[in-house]
Amino acid sequence: MLYQSTYDDLRDRIRSGEFAVGDRLPSEAELLAHYEISAITLRRALDMLREAGYVERRPRVGTTVVSVEPAAAATPTDVVEIGVVLTNFDDTFGTRVLEGMLDEAGSDAHVILKRTHGDHDAEDTAIRALSRRAQGLIVLPSSSEFIPPAVLELLPVGFPVVILDRRYEGIPVSDISTDNIAAGSAATEHLFGLGHRAVALVTSDSRVTSNDDRRRGWVGAHARNDKMLDDGLAFHGIESTLPGSTDRPEDDVARLVSFIEAHPEATGFVAGEYNIALLLRDALEQLGKRIPEDVSVVCFDHPDATFDRRLFRFTHVAQDQPGVGRRAVEQLLRQARGEAGSRKILVPAQLVLGASTAPPAGH
Repeated sequence: MLYQSTYDDLRDRIRSGEFAVGDRLPSEAELLAHYEISAITLRRALDMLREAGYVERRPRVGTTVVSVEPAAAATPTDVVEIGVVLTNFDDTFGTRVLEGMLDEAGSDAHVILKRTHGDHDAEDTAIRALSRRAQGLIVLPSSSEFIPPAVLELLPVGFPVVILDRRYEGIPVSDISTDNIAAGSAATEHLFGLGHRAVALVTSDSRVTSNDDRRRGWVGAHARNDKMLDDGLAFHGIESTLPGSTDRPEDDVARLVSFIEAHPEATGFVAGEYNIALLLRDALEQLGKRIPEDVSVVCFDHPDATFDRRLFRFTHVAQDQPGVGRRAVEQLLRQARGEAGSRKILVPAQLVLGASTAPPAGH
C-alpha cells in the first residue's frame, strides 16, 4: 500500500536522525512531490506517524517530530474509516446496501453512518464532519440536480469519494448504481410480452437519475416493441414516499385514483418502488380493480419477507443491493490506497416473477 510505504520511509528517516526531535517535516506540497502520491495517501501516512507517537500535527504549524521511538501504547493501524451518508434506508432499499458495505469492509475498515432524510443542509454538514475523521466517503445525495458543495471541495484535493445510486455527468467522481435503464426496460417489456398494450409508469417526484433512467428504459421498451408512446401515461406525482415528506399516503392514493380514471386504457403499471406499488394497489381497489385479474403491476425493490410465506409478492425488479454496497466499498478502498481515476460502475438487476402480473383480461 502506498500509504504504508510512505509511512515506513518517513519513520526510517526520523529514526536515522534526518529529521530530529523538534524539526518540522517538509511541507505537504514538498512531500507530495517527493513521494508522488495523492494528498489522501500522504494524510494517512502522517496520521499513522502521529498515532505511533513520532510526530505531532498542529494547524498552521505543520508536522513536528516529537520522538524517534514509537509510543509504548500507540502503534500504527491499517484500519480505514469510511464515512457513509445516506438520505434514508429501509427494508426495500438501503438496508441490504449497508449489509454489502459491512461485508466488504470486514476487519480492514470501519463504517460510520449518517442519515440526512433528504435535507440538503444536514447532508452538507454530515459530509464535512465525516471528511475530517474518515479516510473516504460514500454518499447517496438527496438530489441528482446538483452535487453537494462539500463533495465538490473534496474532489480537487484527491479525497476519496464514491457516489451511490446517482450520476453526475462531467464531474470526475466515481459512482456505483443499478443499470436502471435496462431495469426499467425489462419491467416494461415483461408487461408488453404478456399482451398489455398500454403500460403506465408511476414514480415519485424525486429529482434523481434513478427515476430518470427508469423512465428512459420505459420509453425505450415502447420503441423496441413498436408501441406508440403516450407521455400522459407517465405519472411522477407521488410525494409521501420521499425522505422527510409531510404528505399523507391518502393524498397520493387520491391522486392515483384520478390518474387511473383519466387513463382507463392502461392495464399494466410499472411502479418506481415497492411503497408506490402499495399505494397503487389501494387506488385500484378503490376503483374496484383487482391485481392481476384486471391490472398488472411490476415494482422495484420488493422486501424479502423470508419467513412470511403468505405475503402478497409483486413481480418486481430486484436490484443487487449487497453488490452495490460491496462495489462502493471496494472502489473507495482502492482510492484510499492511492489508486487514481474515477469509475462509473453499473450493476445489473433481475426481474423476479410474482403474483401481480398476468395477461390482460380477454387476451
